[in-house]
Amino acid sequence: MLKHRFVGRAGVILSMSVAWLLPTTAYALIEVSYGNDPVRPMGWPTGVEAVANLPSRLGFMGGPPFGGGEYYLLYHCQDTDEFNRALRQFGLIRSPRTARRSLLSLDGQHTWMTEEKALLMVVHDWTREPWPESRGKSGGQQPKRVDWTFTVWTPENFYQLFGGAEGNHFSNHPNFRQPVPAPRIDLYVGKDHPIIWEDVEVPATVRVVDRRATKATVDGAVGGVVRGGVFDMATHQVIASADVVLSQRTDSRQWQEAARVKTNEAGSFEIQDLPAGYYSLELHAEGYADRHVGTYHNRSGHAVLDLDVLLVRAVACQGTVIDTDGNPIAGVTVLARDMVGLDGFGYECPVGPQAKTDEAGRFELLSLPGGSTHLRCRAPSLHQETPISETYEVSDKPRRKPEPIRIVMSGTGTVMGKVVGPDGQPPTRKFIAEIEPKGGNKIGSWGGSMQCKEDGQFSFKGVPPGEYLVTTKPNPMRSGEASEPQLVIVRTGGTLELEFVNDYAHAKKGR
Repeated sequence: MLKHRFVGRAGVILSMSVAWLLPTTAYALIEVSYGNDPVRPMGWPTGVEAVANLPSRLGFMGGPPFGGGEYYLLYHCQDTDEFNRALRQFGLIRSPRTARRSLLSLDGQHTWMTEEKALLMVVHDWTREPWPESRGKSGGQQPKRVDWTFTVWTPENFYQLFGGAEGNHFSNHPNFRQPVPAPRIDLYVGKDHPIIWEDVEVPATVRVVDRRATKATVDGAVGGVVRGGVFDMATHQVIASADVVLSQRTDSRQWQEAARVKTNEAGSFEIQDLPAGYYSLELHAEGYADRHVGTYHNRSGHAVLDLDVLLVRAVACQGTVIDTDGNPIAGVTVLARDMVGLDGFGYECPVGPQAKTDEAGRFELLSLPGGSTHLRCRAPSLHQETPISETYEVSDKPRRKPEPIRIVMSGTGTVMGKVVGPDGQPPTRKFIAEIEPKGGNKIGSWGGSMQCKEDGQFSFKGVPPGEYLVTTKPNPMRSGEASEPQLVIVRTGGTLELEFVNDYAHAKKGR
């Protein structure tokens, strides 16, 4: 079974990725495995392992970065009977039903909004076009058709990533402070497909969501629809004349405005006749922090997105950036990240608020959503010593007089090196270099990876002082081809030079 790590779904390490181990707007999977060799238990709910190890599995992917725990498995089926056998196995999974939140009833007792069924199956239209996940090859064979997928989380990882125990990290992710998603099957059916939906036998424990065109809630001739309402988060009063902006992703993966409307006196809006495509939704209103709501995938051309959006008043945040001796630092870029609104959930701005420090090291961030935020500082050859997990209250009515915000930055070092073969010559294969703190990566730590140059050289700059493990490996890599990690101690202003001799640096016949 072939395994390799990757960023994104392309199966290769991108050119450069060196940063704090924190989320961005993309939460890509980081491990891919082709084949159906048995998968070891991953701390899953009872019964998941049996589904994961069905012989029809083509492979799986695991992620997201800096935490892991989400597994996405792909399967091929010969006919409906084979899928029904798999579905019966899926129906045997024992997992707690999702409880969204506790509500206070009229008699003063707490009740739970609990799903009736613990498992989920979503049905989609099948297309003859190959799914991106199925285009890779394994063992020199052409990829098989992907008929259904299985997605499951390791609950412990989910809670660590999205539970909020480490502050606001991942606040812009839809899973932030939400319950663990139910184990889920996505099934693809349609004309000339071997799985006949009418003959599928759904277990009693499985809830079905049908997203096929025949089950659309609007006429296909009308196109897609986005509608809903806009409200003030603090008062739940409607917001009239708010701008609702829908942008469509182009073939070049750029965003182009597709529609713009204003909310009416009742705070409502509706956009119709949207062609098939992938869209991004933003809201803007005077006096409020701009909000990026999320994405709308109108794959069928008649999908409906119906939602109400809460906006929070825009406020400002001031502070000072200093060095370890207490001296102000000018020219530092200060960014607001991982913002959370008054409701305790993530509040993503289309453009992240940022400012530069003046000669006195002072900064002021404008148009932040009222609630809380993390602050990130960036400057050449400097490292933010104040923990980036520090949470700052952002409000024009603070519950208490806030402490002055002072962020400390310190100097950094450089780790550079090269990969050579046993003969001392540069590699003929592509290599990547990785650096991580001694003891392993965790949220808030510094680390990353980069692709080595053609002559095998690499350079990590702006490395905070501390102990790190550095390693190199071919990309893609087979088992045993990675170099032995080297332990280094990085000091302020210092430069370390390393050499990695790798027996697999030169391509061999048959590779």
